[in-house]
Amino acid sequence: MKTFIKLFFSLIVPMAFVFGVVVLYHPIDRGQVHISEINLPPKAVKKNDHSKYKILKQKFETPQDMTAACLECHNKRGEEFIKTVHWKWSTPDTLEDGTVKEIGKTNVLNNFCVGINSNDALCQSCHAGYGWKDKSFDHSDVKNIDCLICHDNSGKYKKHKGHAGMPKKSVNLSYVAQRVGPVKNKNCGFCHFHGGGGNNVKHGDLEDALLDPTICDRDFDVHMSKEGAGLNCTQCHSSSHHVIKGAGPMTNANGPENRVSCSECHTDKPHNNSMLNNHYKKISCQTCHISTYAKHEKTRIFWDWSTTGLRDGEKFNDVSEDGLRKHDSGHGTAISATNLEPEYYWWNGEADQTTLETKITTDTVEMNALHGNYFSNDSKIYPFKVMRGKQPYDTKNMTFVQMKTFGPKGSGAYWSDFDWDKSIRTGMEYTGYPYSGNYGFIPTRSYWPLNHMVGDAQTSALTCVECHSQDGRLKNLTGFYLPGRDVNVWLDWAGKIFMIFSLIGVTIHAILRMIAKKKNYK
Repeated sequence: MKTFIKLFFSLIVPMAFVFGVVVLYHPIDRGQVHISEINLPPKAVKKNDHSKYKILKQKFETPQDMTAACLECHNKRGEEFIKTVHWKWSTPDTLEDGTVKEIGKTNVLNNFCVGINSNDALCQSCHAGYGWKDKSFDHSDVKNIDCLICHDNSGKYKKHKGHAGMPKKSVNLSYVAQRVGPVKNKNCGFCHFHGGGGNNVKHGDLEDALLDPTICDRDFDVHMSKEGAGLNCTQCHSSSHHVIKGAGPMTNANGPENRVSCSECHTDKPHNNSMLNNHYKKISCQTCHISTYAKHEKTRIFWDWSTTGLRDGEKFNDVSEDGLRKHDSGHGTAISATNLEPEYYWWNGEADQTTLETKITTDTVEMNALHGNYFSNDSKIYPFKVMRGKQPYDTKNMTFVQMKTFGPKGSGAYWSDFDWDKSIRTGMEYTGYPYSGNYGFIPTRSYWPLNHMVGDAQTSALTCVECHSQDGRLKNLTGFYLPGRDVNVWLDWAGKIFMIFSLIGVTIHAILRMIAKKKNYK
C-alpha cells in the first residue's frame, strides 16, 4: 500500500498537473471591457435650435432653395462638401505608372447592380444631392447639395426612389429644415443600410436592426447597442471638413489611409493576456469578435443575371418557401442567408477595382482582388462577406459591360424591355466605351470586409479551437503553419514516440528510486 501511495504522488500527480496545465488552460481573457477604459471620441452636441431662424420658416418651392437658405449661415460648407467622396462618388488614386485617376462609384463595377452609369436616376436615390439624373448634373452648384439627408433630426425626411435624389413631394422642407442637428445613426443608415436595393442586401453587417433596441443587444452589436457603448456612427467615422473617415475596398483605392481601425479606441494591446495581444500582429480584432453576420435580416450572397428573362412572354417571380432563394424575370437568381460565418483572407487594406477598362483574363473574376499575404508585415487575417455572382461581359473585347436596367419601356432599360443586347448597347453608348455586340455571362466574386456586429467578448468571441483545428474556420487559409490545424505525420509520430519513451523513462526512474530507497532502509 505504501508503495502504491509513493508511486501515486511521485508519478501520477505530477503527470495530472502537467495535463491540466497544457490541456485545460484556456488563454482567452473574457473580462468585461468597461467603457471608461476605452478612448472613445466624443458625441456631437446639438448647439443651435434651428426653429428660431426666420430664414428657415419660409415655404421652399424647391429643395435647392432650402439648401441656399442653409448656406446663408453655413457659407463655407458648400465649397467644402463638393470636394468630398460623398458628393463626387470618386476620389483620386495614383496608378502603378504614376498617373492619377478618379476612382469610385462613378466608374467602379460590382456584382450587384453592376454600375450607376445610365441608371443614375435610380442609383442617386442615395446621393447627398438633388437632380443627378444623367451626365448633365452640375457638380459645382452647391445648391444641389442635400443637407437634410445627413442632418435631419425630425425623422420626417424621405427621398423619392428613382427620382435622382429628390425628396418626396409630401416632405415639408421648412418643417424639416427647422429640425436639423448632428448626424444620427438613422441618417447614415438611410443609404448605408439599404445599398444594393434593400435592407442589409449588400454589406451583410449593416442593417436596420442595429437601430432597434429590442433586437440590438450586446451580443448583436456591443458598440451600437444601448446596453453596450451606445455609439454614434460619427464617433468612429469621424470627419474633418466633411471628409468622413472609413473607406471600403470595393470602390475606394486609397488603401488604409482613410480607414477606421479598432486600435484607435482600444489600442494595439487591448487584452490582459499577452498571448492574445500577440495575435493582433497577424489577426484583426474583427476576426475573433465578429463570429457571425447578417444576424437578423438576410443578406445577398449570390446573384446570377444570366437567368433573367420573360417566361412565356410574361414576367415571373418565384420565391422559395423560406424566402431565401428568389428567381424573377428582372433580376435572375438570387440567394440570401442569415447568421453566416465569415470567410477569412489575408489583407493589407488595399484592393484592386474593376472598371470597363479592366481586361478579363480568368474564368472567375475577382471584382476587388485583395492585396496582402502571410509574409507581408502589414497584412492581417480579416473576416469578409464574399458575394458571388454571374454578370454580363463582352465576349470579344473581354471586358465587362455596363447595362441599362432602370427606365421606361422603349428606353433600352432591361427591366422594361427585357432585351440584353439593347440594354448593354444603351449602357455602353452612355459610357462611351466600345461594345462588340457579343455578350455572355461570367462568374464573379467580390469581398466585403466585416466591421460591424461585434458581439460581447464574454459570449461571442471565438475560442482557440474554432481556428486551431483541422476543420476550423481557417481551414481554407493556406500558405502558413497554424498549430492545431496543420499536421505532419512523421512529426506527430516522433512526438508520440518521444512522449511514450519519456513516460517509460519516468516510470522506470520512479520504480528504481523506490527500490533503492527500500534497500537502503533495510
